[in-house]
Amino acid sequence: MSFFENVSLAPSDPILGLNAAFLADTRPGKINLTAGVYKTEEGITPIMSSVKKMETILLQKSESKQYLPIDGDKSYLEQVGQLVFGQSFWQNNSSCISSFQSIGGTGALRIAGEFLKKEIGSKIYISEPSWPNHKGVFSEAGLAIETYPYYDMKTNSMEFEKMVDCLSNLPAKTVVLFHACCHNPSGLDPTLPQWEKLADICKERDLIPFFDAAYLGLDQGIEADSAALRLFASKGLEMLVAVSFSKNFSLYGERVGALYIISGSKEIAEKVTSQVKILIRRNYSNPPIHGAKIVAGILLDPNLRHAWEMELSEMRERIITLKISFCEKLSKEIKTKDFGYLVKTRGMFCFCGLEKTVVERLMKEYGIYMTYDGRINVAGLTVKSIDYVVQSIASGLKS
Repeated sequence: MSFFENVSLAPSDPILGLNAAFLADTRPGKINLTAGVYKTEEGITPIMSSVKKMETILLQKSESKQYLPIDGDKSYLEQVGQLVFGQSFWQNNSSCISSFQSIGGTGALRIAGEFLKKEIGSKIYISEPSWPNHKGVFSEAGLAIETYPYYDMKTNSMEFEKMVDCLSNLPAKTVVLFHACCHNPSGLDPTLPQWEKLADICKERDLIPFFDAAYLGLDQGIEADSAALRLFASKGLEMLVAVSFSKNFSLYGERVGALYIISGSKEIAEKVTSQVKILIRRNYSNPPIHGAKIVAGILLDPNLRHAWEMELSEMRERIITLKISFCEKLSKEIKTKDFGYLVKTRGMFCFCGLEKTVVERLMKEYGIYMTYDGRINVAGLTVKSIDYVVQSIASGLKS
């Protein structure tokens, strides 16, 4: 008898499980709109030219594969800190910011979750809906998951007043997770005045903001997409920020991320740093070298940084163009639903407003894969496939 005979079969990941089903599908015309991975018109996830150039430089200059410090590459953390918070804020406040290189954005969320459970409390509030793995990551870290209103699936609009009402009644020291931009899965973000309101609530109610910043640069650009983070930081709020460079540097497999924790003083930051370093040491000991050196090198080189920003801009414009076309074609093909809200969404994700039965029909009959709540990754569309997707949705709704 096996020692592991009584181990139960775990349910598949709600997104990665669908990706596995897509890969197993043998139909030549299948289309994957599930996982949040950017793809070109040719259906590939490219390596940016700026990244290739930086890798060539690293190959020529690198002399060692020695361990990084527990908290990571110092140059990387400084460059990313300036990118996220702005150069002026970083220079004036870096002594109060604990900085850690992480294994992707997910690694930053997990380490932060363990730290919050150990030092702050046992509960975190996330938006309803949110990225499915938020619940998994924070639950495994020992935190109880509560939700605050965010998106109305019936009206395809943000429930801002309900959100404000909920957050205004939370007890002090409650941790609240926000999406910095390009909200996953809805694609709807608060406006800057709304962010101002949310920041004031956090300050008045003594709440702890925790930003997940996985898509910086995929809405309007790095500066504009960091506005909420910088606004909260400028108000003197103690806060956490998890950063990922999977999407905006197309470094998915390199698992490049960071965690920043802003404290009230240098002395407090030193204590925070010491505790988080213990958690990292016991999880994965040291972060990897390669991806962090790519990001730091590009951000330090004016020419490569400009090239990266241009490539990021091209990605952003392609997503916007596809989303507008998708909205126009759906509106023309399907008169019974209003799809105008789609052009108001930001980043790669949005809801199509489809029932689960329709989604299942699209997968089974048409080979079009999306999450069961109708969320799609717009970057999975192409100019060639968009008509087929729209016509399939129309057929699925009529069946």
